[in-house]
Order: sequence, then C-alpha cells, then structure tokens
Amino acid sequence: MKIILLGHPSFFGSHSMDRFAAMIVEGMQARGHQAELWRPAAVMSRLPARDGLSKWLGYVDQYILFPLVALWRLRRVDKDVLLVLADHALGIWMPLLRNRPHVVHCHDFIALRSLAGEFPEHGLSPSGRTYQSLIRWGLTQGKAFVTVSNKTMRDLRRLHPCPPEAAWVVYNGMNYPFRREGTAQALACLRSAGVTGGDAPGMLLHIGGNQWYKNREGVLALYAAYCRQCPAAPRALWMIGGEPSVEMREAAARAIALGGSVRFLTGLPTQAVQAAYSLAAVLLFPSMEEGFGWPIIEAMACGAPVLTTNRAPMTEISGGLAQLLEPLVESDMDGWAERGAQVLAGMLAWPAERRAEVAARSIAWARNFSTDKALDQYESIYQGVLAAASVEGRVSVDA
Repeated sequence: MKIILLGHPSFFGSHSMDRFAAMIVEGMQARGHQAELWRPAAVMSRLPARDGLSKWLGYVDQYILFPLVALWRLRRVDKDVLLVLADHALGIWMPLLRNRPHVVHCHDFIALRSLAGEFPEHGLSPSGRTYQSLIRWGLTQGKAFVTVSNKTMRDLRRLHPCPPEAAWVVYNGMNYPFRREGTAQALACLRSAGVTGGDAPGMLLHIGGNQWYKNREGVLALYAAYCRQCPAAPRALWMIGGEPSVEMREAAARAIALGGSVRFLTGLPTQAVQAAYSLAAVLLFPSMEEGFGWPIIEAMACGAPVLTTNRAPMTEISGGLAQLLEPLVESDMDGWAERGAQVLAGMLAWPAERRAEVAARSIAWARNFSTDKALDQYESIYQGVLAAASVEGRVSVDA
C-alpha cells in the first residue's frame, strides 16, 4: 500500500498534530507500506513581519503555494495511491483529494460548530467565519472519514451526513509512551527542563491551551474556591500550556492572595509533561468541549486521578474512572467553582489504598489507547478504502 499523508506545516506550532502525523507515517512504514508526509514549506512565513501579518503569510504558504506544489507532484502519482488528510481542518485542500481514494481524519468540530452558531457567546471574527466556511466546503467533498471519538462522529454526521459505511471511530493512540515515573526520576526530569519541583509532588495540574473551551479561567476559579475551603496549606496549581492572558494572571493573583500558589509553564518537552503527570495529585480538566481530550488518557497512563466534565467525550474517554463535574454555565462561575472545589477536596482526602487502586485501574484503562491498536485500525480502514476505490474504478471502466 502506498500512502501520502497531507499534514500541517511545521510552523503551525501544533506538537500534537506533528506527533499524530509522524505516528501514522512511521507506523505504516513499520508495517511494510510506502508512506510519506507532504506538508507546506515555510517560504512566505519566513519573511520578517509583524505577528498579524506573519499569520497571513503562513496562510499563503498553506493555501496558495502548497496546493500548487502538491498538484504538480500529484501528476506523477498513480491513482492507486491513498491520500490521507491528517486533520479535517485542512479541508481547504480537498480538491486535491476528492477524485482520488482518500481518508480524512477528524479530531474536533468545535470551530465548525461555532460557525453553525452553536456557541453564540463565542462567535468567530469575519475572517474566521470565511476560513471555517472554506473548511466546511472542503469537508462536504470528503468520502471517507475517521473520527477520534463517538462524540466527534455524532458531530460529523450533523455537519456532513455521510453514509454510515464511510466513517469509522478510532480512538487516538498515544503518540508518546506515557508511563508513571518514580518521584525522584520525575523531579530530576523536571530539573533538567528548568523546572524546580519545590511544590511537587502532590500539586494540582491542568494542561491545555487558551481556547475558550479549555476553561482555564474556570480552572483558576475552582482553584481559588479550593483555597478558600481548604486554607491550611493548599496544594499548588501548575498550569501547562499557552501564555496566560491578563485575566488569567489576575485570577491567579486572587488565588495566591488566599494562600495558594499558581505556576504557568510553557514550552515544556513531553518528557517533562510526563513527569508532571506522575507527580500530580489530580489532573483538573473541566473542559467545556473537546474532540477527544488527550490529557485525560495521558494522565491516566501516568496513574494520576482525573477530575473532568460530565460531558462527552470526556466521559467516553475516561472510561468511568474519572471524577466528574457538572458542565460549567458561565453565568454561574462562582457557584460551579465552589461545588467543584468540594469534589476536589474529597479526592485529595482519599486514603492511600484508594489512590493506589485508582492509579492501577487508570493505567490498565490507558492501555486501550495504544499506538499499535490505533495503527492496526487505520491500516485496515486504509486498505478497505483502496479496495473499494479499485472496485469502483473497474465498474466505471466496464460501464
């Protein structure tokens, strides 16, 4: 089987998408298939420019230069080569794929749901609406899809009612071998990454970007409520992700005034993230929306208890092992945080025996999300799509 994977450019800055693309290409090569990654080169985006203009120069690389280069290269590619789109957010490239056997991987449809008006309080800018409209247009031209959860599958069928036999759910395989580390080893790993672990082990942990649905401000509100309820030496909170906004820093300051400690950490290598999971008392992951929810299963693989939202796909991915919070209603942030802090305090009061049991069950559950299992399913789907395309091609010729 010959496969060409079309992926995000390296300058896109999504480490998870980069690892996902590498997992597929390297995994298929290890199974004896010919697989290669095509991605936009940094041409215009390398030019010196202000931040706003730099983004638009990146779009030129992705959506003008790359399609022209790919179209030229595809002239020499046989029709029996499978084209795989690593992310449906690259749907603007679908004209390159639609007349060839292809598979589109779908991770989350939050932006397209915003375009559809499902989150009126989180609308898109005019340019964002145009951008997502083009992605939606590309999505409707797809013929075979793989989604990362049943929740994402339901969103796909609402946005693009494709035939049932043309879409499959394959849970993400962890593209890094997350595992629980001993305390000394984890602290040493953090030190090597420039992070002193004076308030670890036993800290609270959140991992996520600054997108609204990651609910970082909700995490800080919950933490402040916890500090109020447990004023005697509250645990520290580590927030790993993007640079915090002014509002986040102000919320952190309020929690610190209550006796807490908040650390914002950016740019950590994956090994250091694994160390943080291994040392954490609880992963706080009260997202409002997700397509899959990587940190849930990564934390579980490291034996960390998880406190997440009682909403799919978080409930689906956590396998009934996480403690659940009601979904946040933004007009009730304070009440939600107070109730969540009570659940958190209860988790922190677990006896050692229960913590050990939860850790063991979580680690066992996380094995269901192995890279090999995901790759086996991708391989089967890819082969089936190629076989179906071959039959269709013969029927068309015979007709």
